Amino acid sequence: MTARKNTINGLTPTQLKELKKVLTDRRNELRRTISQRKNRDSTVDPSEIIEELEHASTGQHQDVSLRILDKEVKLLREVERALKKFENDEYGLCEGTMEPIGYARLKARPWARYSVTHKEELERIQREQSTLRPGR
Repeated sequence: MTARKNTINGLTPTQLKELKKVLTDRRNELRRTISQRKNRDSTVDPSEIIEELEHASTGQHQDVSLRILDKEVKLLREVERALKKFENDEYGLCEGTMEPIGYARLKARPWARYSVTHKEELERIQREQSTLRPGR
C-alpha cells in the first residue's frame, strides 16, 4: 500500500516526469514539422510546372502532404490535450471510467485518452452500431 501512496493516477513521480518529457518533446517536434511542411508546400509555384504529367504528380504530392499535415495537426491536438491534463492531476486517467490507464499503455501511447479495456468497449459499440445502420 505504501507504493500506491506515492503514485498519482497509478503513476510514480518518475514515470509522470518521463511521460511529460516525451509529450513535450513530441509536441515540439510536431510543431516544427507542421511549420516546415506548411512552408515547403506553400512554395510550389504551378506556373513553373511545364508538363501536364508533372502537374498531376505535384497535385498528388500535395494531396498526400495535406493528409499527412492533417494527421500531424490532429496528433498535436491530442498531445496538447494530454499535457493540459498534467495541470489538473488528470493525466493517466481514462476519460471514460476515470480509472488509471496504466503505465505500459501510456509508455506506448503517451497521449492515450482511454484504458485498453474502455477503448476496446468503445470500438465494440462502434462496430455494433455500424452493422445496425441501414445500407451497410
